[in-house]
Amino acid sequence: MSISGDWYNEIGSHMRITADPTGGVRGTYVSAAGHAVGTYPLVGRCEAATVPEHGTPLGWTVAWRNGRTDAESVTSWSGQYYDDGEERICATWLLTASAAAANTWEATAVGQDVFTREPPSREQAEKRLRHAGMSSHSRPVSVEEVTPM
Repeated sequence: MSISGDWYNEIGSHMRITADPTGGVRGTYVSAAGHAVGTYPLVGRCEAATVPEHGTPLGWTVAWRNGRTDAESVTSWSGQYYDDGEERICATWLLTASAAAANTWEATAVGQDVFTREPPSREQAEKRLRHAGMSSHSRPVSVEEVTPM
């Protein structure tokens, strides 16, 4: 299988990615949390796994600025794609927001996402938002505040 296609994390954020034969990754990201309204471009790289039981390493970045909003932040994910009967991307993210030099120490948050081909139910996403405390984009919001995909 290929990493190209639609992916959803535990809170319902949606990304659509295309991997090219040279390892380039491009696509779009719609966040289900935070101040990021609308669709954002993403760009990244992947490297084909040489050992069948190992995952495919990949990473991508989203700058949270589009024609509708500028959240003055960037998130980068780094992880692995697995296809062992259950396709998933397990990734760690770093969210860095604009900050004064004196506050640099608190400008970056870290967390993890698991992306699957199926979106979570509303109940699953709400539960994850309640327990996560922070998402890969700024202020977590309730599922009711998110525009349906």
